[in-house]
Amino acid sequence: MKILRNSMPESWSLVFSAFAAAYGVGLIALLALPFLISAIISDLGLNEAQAGYLMSAEFLFMMLASLAVAPFMGRAPRRTLALSGAFVAILANIASAMVVDVTTLAALRCAAGAGAGLGLACGNACVSSARDPDNVAGHMNILFVALMIVVMIVFARTMASAGLSGLYYSLAITQAVMVLFIFKMPQRATTTVTLQQASSARPNSTLLSPVGILMMLATLLFSLRDTMGWAFSEQVGIRVGYDGETLGLLFSLQAFVGLGGPLLVALIGNRFGLSKPVIIGILLCGASSLFYVLGENSIAMYTTGVMMIAFTYFYTLAYLTSLAASLDREGRVVAACGSFLTLGIAAGPGVSGTLIAIGGYELTGWAIAVAVILTLLAVAGPLRKAEERRQAELLEVSRAASAA
Repeated sequence: MKILRNSMPESWSLVFSAFAAAYGVGLIALLALPFLISAIISDLGLNEAQAGYLMSAEFLFMMLASLAVAPFMGRAPRRTLALSGAFVAILANIASAMVVDVTTLAALRCAAGAGAGLGLACGNACVSSARDPDNVAGHMNILFVALMIVVMIVFARTMASAGLSGLYYSLAITQAVMVLFIFKMPQRATTTVTLQQASSARPNSTLLSPVGILMMLATLLFSLRDTMGWAFSEQVGIRVGYDGETLGLLFSLQAFVGLGGPLLVALIGNRFGLSKPVIIGILLCGASSLFYVLGENSIAMYTTGVMMIAFTYFYTLAYLTSLAASLDREGRVVAACGSFLTLGIAAGPGVSGTLIAIGGYELTGWAIAVAVILTLLAVAGPLRKAEERRQAELLEVSRAASAA
């Protein structure tokens, strides 16, 4: 009971509003990515590479919008920005469902991405203001997985019955629901006296510091590796013999399994530091991607990889978000990392679509393996810096308690 009580977040309104902005508005298109790719191919008559580029444009503008506001997260009106982004994304999704021209659709998807990017930046920045970023990030990802369980079934059935336009309407409805939670988001960053004292012992990392740049690079590589496989996971599933409805059920089932990942983060937090959990998570995510990308001729291998997706991804994402938040309590680094997360999402479909066209899924598998190695190298510096900050904060808090 004590462990469960200690794992509860400091503020449920903070958790729900940050989740709604960052994930319910910002990254909801990531959950729909395999279905959107398939619907674009079937409804618009595009090939894998062209469908990948269309999705890449949307996520690229998400990245640009979130990166543009990241330097101002310490003083920006977060709730206002997040709500504005949500409304832009909703309107763009509704309009996308009504057009058939590819050029017009591409422009609308860029607008939807920009709106989602504002929500992503504001939601992630809220984690830095928390007393325990690990705990808040863990609970945000639990909610994200719960959302994934629902939308995997809904998106699969919607694509089967209403195609691409139905998927865009579903995205708009989901984001409209999320707006209700965003109204509870704190308008400004709030930092407790204890955190202010701890931060003075170890100054915040800036966006362009070496550790900040490495953290953004690690996030980019982590995301690139994920979406290179995830974008075409449904296509591989069809190749091994699954139909669309069965794949929707399989994706929902793996989301149930995935609840264990962020739940584990919420329970454990940083009791064992960040280095081991982050490294283990990156390696497990890489293994999962390789299993379902290279499993086009093995239904067992493909199914095993798919069942690992949500658990490994959300476990690792929670710790990476916490790591970025711990480097800068004003939320600039973690907000910028959110933009580089979307840059990886943007590049992933286009890169893997091109690699598949050149050398099939085996070539994509090699690229994923390289991305995993580079992610481990990039994250080493931020992990070392975070451990130094953690020790400094513990020492400062201890001194403050002794003085009191």
